[in-house]
Amino acid sequence: MPVSVVGVALIFVVLLLVRGQVSSDLQPLVLLPILWAALRCRRGEAAAIVVGVAGMLAGISIADRVPVAQAISTIAVYDLVGGLLVLGVGRLWSHMTAAVAEREEALRQATVLGDVARALNSTLDPDQVVSVAVRLAAEIASPPGLRARRANYCRISDGLVRVVAECDTEGEWVGASWPLSEHPHLARAVQTRRATVGELNQLGPVVREINRSQQVAHGGWIPVSVDGELHGVLAIAGRNRPVTEQDLSRCAAIVEMMQLALTNALAHQRYQTAALTDPLTALPNRRGLAQHILERPNNQRFAVLALDVDGLKETNDRYGHSAGDELLRLIGSAIHSTLRADDVVARVGGDEFICVLFGADETAGAEAAARILDAVVSTPHDYLHPSVSIGVAVAEPGTSLDTSLGAADAALYRAKHTGGRRHILATASPSARAPVAAA
Repeated sequence: MPVSVVGVALIFVVLLLVRGQVSSDLQPLVLLPILWAALRCRRGEAAAIVVGVAGMLAGISIADRVPVAQAISTIAVYDLVGGLLVLGVGRLWSHMTAAVAEREEALRQATVLGDVARALNSTLDPDQVVSVAVRLAAEIASPPGLRARRANYCRISDGLVRVVAECDTEGEWVGASWPLSEHPHLARAVQTRRATVGELNQLGPVVREINRSQQVAHGGWIPVSVDGELHGVLAIAGRNRPVTEQDLSRCAAIVEMMQLALTNALAHQRYQTAALTDPLTALPNRRGLAQHILERPNNQRFAVLALDVDGLKETNDRYGHSAGDELLRLIGSAIHSTLRADDVVARVGGDEFICVLFGADETAGAEAAARILDAVVSTPHDYLHPSVSIGVAVAEPGTSLDTSLGAADAALYRAKHTGGRRHILATASPSARAPVAAA
């Protein structure tokens, strides 16, 4: 309430008292403006009202020819009561305001934590878990109304720190990396596995430049562990104020939920990977190959290579199944080493492999088959002599994988029954369909 409004009320009371329309027994009414000011005005304004009341009472005493001693006594009493009202009510009001603000902040924190729990439990993608946790950590570690919110997530490997997720309401994605030795606070959190806060000083040149560009002066770091191993570090940063222990404890609650969500997400990822992977060679299995095909555009030509290991049964019979397994691992590694990054090789049966070369024509498919033959027979081993037979087929855009595999398998059958250790093109002309032996 502005002082002018309180002043009007004070003048009204003064006029009533001066004009004699109220008795002196109602003089305590002058405390009403003081009480109003104590509740609604700043402390300095309320003190001005108290002084105004004292002046009013002095004027009334002079007008009524009240004895000086009595007037001073009355003024002193009202000033004392008024001062106590201003101090007491003002303090009470401040406490009430602070309590309301604290309650609102507690509700905000509870809402954010609820959002954290729902968001983290709604995904089984580890990267999404990290992203959600970082965004909500920036939210929960910032006071209401503070726009400069910042948090990130760091992964540490071989002494190198890499930022893998970041939330910054006023800056751009940094995505930086630097030696762990350049960041003493982060290094301490990694070494002790305990959360820490501190001022960002004594940093290495790379980290110092990053913090300078981001205008970050304080930070907090909370290690995140999954199955007893360090997964990463959640970092929160302060631009306009230090990161407090309270901020750290709030984010620690997020980390607790984050660790549970990461444990579930990573376990799901392992199970999913295992379902798509051949355990012996670590190559995709038939289901994994189908998944790779689904992820590619269906309007793209591709070459299919069907491969069969020559003499696997004889190897098992002569040297044992452990030698046969070793032979399969060697061949799988040799095949993989010859392919491009976007190509796929999968083990789809006991001695069967399939390669899919995206964007490849007959020439590229034949060249890849020749490289595979050379790589397999050149694989060093004391007593195993790896070799394969290969059928090659090219699928035009829109052709299904099963159709192409049928053609490649037919070519593979011919390669096997013409001596093996060679490749045959399924779509070649009769003259070009002659066996091509490995060098």
